[in-house]
Amino acid sequence: MRQPRLLLCVVALATTAVLVQAQNAAVTVTVDAAADRRPINPAIYGVAFATTAQLQDLRAPLNRSGGNAASRYNWQVNADNRGSDWYFESIADTSAVAGERGDTFVTASRAGGAQPMLTVPTIGYIATVNGTRSKIASFDSRVYGAQDSCDTQWFPQACNGLRGGVPITGNNPLDANIANAPSVQAAWASHLVQTFGLAAAGGLRYYILDNEPSLWHETHRDVRPIGATMDDTRDALIAYSAAIKSVDPGAMLAGPEEWGWSGYFYSGYDQQYGNAHGWSALPDRQAHGNADYLPWLLQQLKARSDLDGRRVLDVVTAHFYPQGGEFWPAGDV
Repeated sequence: MRQPRLLLCVVALATTAVLVQAQNAAVTVTVDAAADRRPINPAIYGVAFATTAQLQDLRAPLNRSGGNAASRYNWQVNADNRGSDWYFESIADTSAVAGERGDTFVTASRAGGAQPMLTVPTIGYIATVNGTRSKIASFDSRVYGAQDSCDTQWFPQACNGLRGGVPITGNNPLDANIANAPSVQAAWASHLVQTFGLAAAGGLRYYILDNEPSLWHETHRDVRPIGATMDDTRDALIAYSAAIKSVDPGAMLAGPEEWGWSGYFYSGYDQQYGNAHGWSALPDRQAHGNADYLPWLLQQLKARSDLDGRRVLDVVTAHFYPQGGEFWPAGDV
């Protein structure tokens, strides 16, 4: 998964008068850079998957562990599923110690002077491995037959779940995964508290609630073939946030980690439906008063936060990928 990068330019201006020539009249705009100044919150800067040395070099205050594979990370067996990024393979880390990946990331980030941000899966399934910790495939060719592309070099029976460009349907999500639940992630939060302490006492401060849920029907179609509706995403954020804050009330929850423009305006269900039907209708949007997806979601989460007396989300996060091809293949923002 391409990791989003943020480029922020700050320009300090002296008090300046700018003359703007309008169509019918001249307008004078005055900019006073000395008025109502306040420091920039350092939490807007950060990187993803940086090493301790890189963090020390960059002096980045945040270090994010996220991306598609994080959606299916199983802390109990220390393994994840790579989804459509790599043949839907469930792959174990070298260590069999529960939670080792997260623990190592937290320790390495702090050694580099950064606050770690760990992604917590809210999708319905997470990876599993067999007794020998060898790879398992969601679309095993020995079960689902020949497919368009397979991992011929490393795991030949692991394939992409496409036949003639058409997704295979009716597969068993439990082929390479187990069910996820808020209780599973609450147990991970408990492990992190036991290891590093409560957030208010210097423990892990930031938990990210999954990754790009409106793309699950593409990136994780082996376990989520139908796009997530607005209600689906809202309900998952509420349930998993409550589970984590029941363990660590001082934790900061970030989300929904949505992707580019389509992920701001349309739910996963509508993105999938629109692509399949020439964008002639958007059923989920229509069922919600034609509201834009992200604004509706935030309104719903605000209402639930007021009801519960605690925030569902403390930090609103979204990704941005240029979708007009203007930077391809140079990179992302």
